[in-house]
Amino acid sequence: MVTTVHRSGRVDAAMRTRSRSVLGLWVLMGADLAAVVWMYTFGSWLDHSSRLTATATLGGHHLVVLALAATGFALLATIALVSEGFTRWSPRLVLAKNAACVVSVMALAGLFAFILTALLSRVLFGRLRP
Repeated sequence: MVTTVHRSGRVDAAMRTRSRSVLGLWVLMGADLAAVVWMYTFGSWLDHSSRLTATATLGGHHLVVLALAATGFALLATIALVSEGFTRWSPRLVLAKNAACVVSVMALAGLFAFILTALLSRVLFGRLRP
C-alpha cells in the first residue's frame, strides 16, 4: 500500500480510498473462493439438513450458489489480471467490476444471512442446553 504525503503532512484521501477499495475487492474474491469450496463440500448437506441451513444455499439451491460464486471469482480474478491488481481502470473494466461484485454479493447473500441469523439467535436465546 502506497500513500502520498503532501508538504503539509496530510495523507492523500483519494489514495487511501483506492487502497481500501482494492483490499475490498481482494477480500470479495477470497470470499467467493471460500464459498465455492464450502458449497462443493457441504452444499447438499446444507440443502437438506434444515430450513435454517438451507438459508445459506438460498433456499436449497447450492448448485446455483456454487455457480454464482465460481462466476464471481472467475470474473474478479480476470479483472485483477487485466487491471494490474485492481489499480488501473478503464470504463469497461469498471463496468465488469460492478457486474462481478453484483454476482458475488448474490452468491454470498445466503451465507451472510445464515451467519447473522445464527449470531442473532445466540444473542437472543443464549446457549441451548439438552
